[in-house]
Amino acid sequence: MRHEMIQKTTEWERINHLILAVSFLVLFFTGLGFLYQSLGWLNTIFGGIHTAKVIHRWTGVIFVISLLLTLGSYLGEALSFTKEDGAWISSLGGYFSKTAEPPPQGKLNAGQKIFYLFVVVIIGLAISVSGFILWLFPSSRGVILFGHFLHNLSYVIFAFTVPIHIYLGTAANPGTFRVMTLGTVTRGWAKKHHAKWAKELGIE
Repeated sequence: MRHEMIQKTTEWERINHLILAVSFLVLFFTGLGFLYQSLGWLNTIFGGIHTAKVIHRWTGVIFVISLLLTLGSYLGEALSFTKEDGAWISSLGGYFSKTAEPPPQGKLNAGQKIFYLFVVVIIGLAISVSGFILWLFPSSRGVILFGHFLHNLSYVIFAFTVPIHIYLGTAANPGTFRVMTLGTVTRGWAKKHHAKWAKELGIE
């Protein structure tokens, strides 16, 4: 029974997560080519700087739509903070201690909630809004300066947080990657990482 698989994500959630991830990577690497002249060669992969700009803009539209669609899947759970979440944050999820036992977590742990709310939603919307500003108001100097500042700041935050997110969702937590590929986890994995959610499902 321990290895019986249970569903954690729907097919729609996995497809949308893939769209969000791929669009983010396209935006990240084209943006890197725009930001640093020494890395301008990156844009040759996308057909040159002019083509890369077109790809960057329209991929941004896809990114925004995908981001907004995640709200229906994760926002409610992410906004539902409990005392267990506070204890999880206090212990940093047990990632920096071999003895710490983080409290039982729901379908999303406190770290995932924080990442979703503050990085995916807030920073994602900030980089999206600033991107549209740069695209649609190119002749307004004051607005453009603000747009560049917000866009670049958001980019830097993504550059630091997304690799950590990828690491924690793969190598750091074996069994987590399959959540966004196959959508299933073992009963044992569910009890270990999301015991509160497992209990709600009747898994003992």
